[in-house]
Amino acid sequence: MRIKITSCLILMYVLLSNTAIAQDAVSKSLLVDIQNAQQRLNKLEENIANETRSLAEEIQKQQNQVLSLRQKVAVKRRVLDDQTLALSKIESRVNEWQRQENYQQNMLIDIAQRNGLSGEQLASMTTGLGDSQSYLTTLAIQQRNSLNLDWTEQRILLSNGQYQNAKVLQAGPVKWFLLPQSKQTGLLDSENKVQLNFNADISQQLLSLFETKRGLITFDPTLGNVVKKQQQQESPAQHLLRGGVWVIPIIGFGFFALMIGIAKSVQLYRLPKLQPMLAERIELLQASANASDQLSNLSKNLKGAQKQLVEITLDCSVGEKRDNRLLAFLLEYRQRLQSNLGAVAITASVAPLIGLLGTVSGMIETFKMMSLFGTGDPTIVSGGISKALITTELGLVVAIPALVIHALLNRFIRNHNTQLDATAIKLGKVSTQNPPANELQEQAA
Repeated sequence: MRIKITSCLILMYVLLSNTAIAQDAVSKSLLVDIQNAQQRLNKLEENIANETRSLAEEIQKQQNQVLSLRQKVAVKRRVLDDQTLALSKIESRVNEWQRQENYQQNMLIDIAQRNGLSGEQLASMTTGLGDSQSYLTTLAIQQRNSLNLDWTEQRILLSNGQYQNAKVLQAGPVKWFLLPQSKQTGLLDSENKVQLNFNADISQQLLSLFETKRGLITFDPTLGNVVKKQQQQESPAQHLLRGGVWVIPIIGFGFFALMIGIAKSVQLYRLPKLQPMLAERIELLQASANASDQLSNLSKNLKGAQKQLVEITLDCSVGEKRDNRLLAFLLEYRQRLQSNLGAVAITASVAPLIGLLGTVSGMIETFKMMSLFGTGDPTIVSGGISKALITTELGLVVAIPALVIHALLNRFIRNHNTQLDATAIKLGKVSTQNPPANELQEQAA
């Protein structure tokens, strides 16, 4: 038996030894294969890197060639577009050149009118820019000759609408006039209308220039624009009248809101100042010896809503009756403070709408005038535009202050009522030591 066991053990040992030897051989073979595969992989990666660099260089070269070809194609396309330019584009260019020529001619005509060229010369200047160059030379000569200032006899239109001969001195676009008999001086416009009358000091300087050829002269560097602006200035009443009939309700609403705002401001200003911690003071007074007398004095010293709240507190004991009376008084008092305040808010809402209505009315009138008389004269349609703009402006002028007044008054009333509500809630919980007289009478009955 022992021999069999020993033989089995020896056999198992031999088998295990052969297995271990076989595993070592397999492991060595796998390591060799892995090393060979790693070497092949390294060579393959190196070859791929070399090919990638060569391909990248080739791609960059091809991209440069494509970019160069694109630039050449763009140049060819521009040349082809210029060669095949459409007739409409050529016509637009011609029209643009024509507009430039017309603008230049208009500028030349304006210069010629300011320098007093005749009607025939002005008509000749409209035939073409080439024909106008000769007149430019004439203008240059006239400007050079105008440096020698001389008084001339001309017929002018006075401010009262009368024509009268006067001495006129011209330097470029500026003209001065002098009436030797009345010694009246001033500036003229391009149509020889009196534009501005000088005062005594400036007139004396112009008279000195007329008599002695020496003196200081005054002129308007804006060529009458300042005078025109001053003439267009209007009073507030004239400005409002230009707004038409819709100005009346807007002003009415504004005046109505202003009166209510002033009345409510005076009412709120006259409200007595609220006493802080009123409920706590009443509780402290009730703890004293002569509580009834001190509470009576406190009630007499108070004013306004707080006095009413204290009287209700002293008249009623803690309970539903006191709460109901306090609540009823607060509701009535809040309604009294907020009365007529909504009219200010209504004005703030309605005034812009009336202004918008005036805007629509003014634009309708403007379109009617445009359909009848066209758009050539801006003064024809200015009335409707003025009505449209002025009513909108006035509506906002009325609405914005009304909105601000309503917000301020409403905020003051809300804060005042909040303090009264807090005081009433505290007073509703204050208990009186002795029952009120009216409740004693009810109990006795």
